[in-house]
Amino acid sequence: MPEQIVNKFHVAPVWLNRDYVEKKLRVYFKDAKLELEQLQIQPATANGENYASVMTRINVEYKDKDLVHHNATFLVKTTFADKDPAAHLLEPYGIYVREINMYEEVLPKLAEILRQEMGDPRKLFAATINVDRERDSIMFEDMSLKKYYVADRIKQLDRQQTQLVLEKLAVFHALAALLNEKQPGIFAKKYDRCFFNQHTRGYQPIMQNMVKALIRSLEDDEELHQRYAGKLKGVVEHIMEYCERAMETKKNDFVTLCHGDLWTTNMMFKNNDHGKPDNVLFIDFQFSVWSSPAIDLQYFFHTSLQDDICHTEMVHFYHQKLVQALNKLKFKGRIPTLFDFQQQYQSRAFYAIFAGFCFLPSMLHSGKEEFSIARAMSHSKIDADFRAKLYKTEIMRSKLKKFLPKFDHKGLLDDM
Repeated sequence: MPEQIVNKFHVAPVWLNRDYVEKKLRVYFKDAKLELEQLQIQPATANGENYASVMTRINVEYKDKDLVHHNATFLVKTTFADKDPAAHLLEPYGIYVREINMYEEVLPKLAEILRQEMGDPRKLFAATINVDRERDSIMFEDMSLKKYYVADRIKQLDRQQTQLVLEKLAVFHALAALLNEKQPGIFAKKYDRCFFNQHTRGYQPIMQNMVKALIRSLEDDEELHQRYAGKLKGVVEHIMEYCERAMETKKNDFVTLCHGDLWTTNMMFKNNDHGKPDNVLFIDFQFSVWSSPAIDLQYFFHTSLQDDICHTEMVHFYHQKLVQALNKLKFKGRIPTLFDFQQQYQSRAFYAIFAGFCFLPSMLHSGKEEFSIARAMSHSKIDADFRAKLYKTEIMRSKLKKFLPKFDHKGLLDDM
C-alpha cells in the first residue's frame, strides 16, 4: 500500500487525504455540503506504544452547510503497509477484520446493553466515525479532546487506576456474556484466536527469541543465571504449547469475550474535578477472543501494575464486580464462585510467563532506538544484542527479580 511519510517511524497511507476525509465527515455529520479546508496529519502514538497497527491523528478545519467554521481532531487506525514484516506475521490472526467486526457488530450492542440494562452513562470505548473494510481502517473520535489520557506505561498503574480498570473490565466481560446468552454463538467462530490458538503459531519466533534474550541478559548475574538459565531453556521449547493450553476452556469455566491485549496503552483514563480517575475506556480490540477472563487478568497484572499491588486481592476485587454486573444484568448462566474463579485464574498462570517475559521488556522500553516486531523476529546479531539489552534496564531487572522466583515457586519454569 502506498505511504506518505509523517516522520522517521510513522507512515500514513496516501489515500488518507483531503478528499477521503471530507467524504467520511460528510457522511458522519450528515452534511453533503461540508467542505474540508485544512488537513494536518501526525502520529497519534509514541515509539514503543503500538506494534500491530499505525495510529494517526488528523486535525481538520471544515465549513458546514451553514458556512460555520469548525476545528476537530480524529484518530485513524490503519494496518501496517504490506511490505512490513509485521503484516505477514499478523495476517493469519485476522486482527484487522476482527477489530472492524468489534466496532461494527459488537461494541454498539454492548453499549446499548450498558445504557438500557445497567443504566451506566459512562463510556466503555470511543465512538466510531467511520469503518472502512476495503482499507482495513477505522476512524475514531479523539477522546483526548474530552480530557481522556493514556497513563504512563513506564510508571504503570497504581491501586486506584487498577481497581477502576478491573471494575470496567468486569462490566465488559459481563456485557459480552449476556450478549452471547441473547445471541448464542456470536463470538465462538469469529473470535477464536488471540496470540495463542489452534490455527497459527506466527508469534513463535518472537516468543522464543525474547526468552532467549532473557537468558542472555542473565549472564552478567551469576546467581540468577545459575538458578534459572537451564529452566528458561525449557520455556523456550514449550512456550507456545503451554500458552495454547492456557487458552483451553474447561466444562465449568465462566467464558466470555476477552479484550485480549489489555495493557497500559490500550486504555484511556479521565479524572474528576479532584484529579482522581473516575472513568476508563478500552481501546485496541484486535486480539479480542472468546475465552476465560482470567487471561485478561494474567496479562494485565503482569504488564501494567505497579509492584506493590497484590494480585490475589485484585482477583477478589474483580470477581466481586463481575458478580455484581452479572446479577444486575440478570444473567441466567452459571456465575462462578470466588473459589471457582481463583482456580480458573491459577490454571492460566503460564500466561503470565508470556506477558512478563516476552512482551513486558518492549512495553517498558524507553530508549531512542526503535523496537519493532521486525526486530523481535530478526536473527541478526545486532537485533539479538538489542533484545538482550531490553532486559538489562533497571526497571526490567527489578521485575525479573520479582517474577523469576515467583514463577519458579509455582512450577511454571518446569516441564508441565
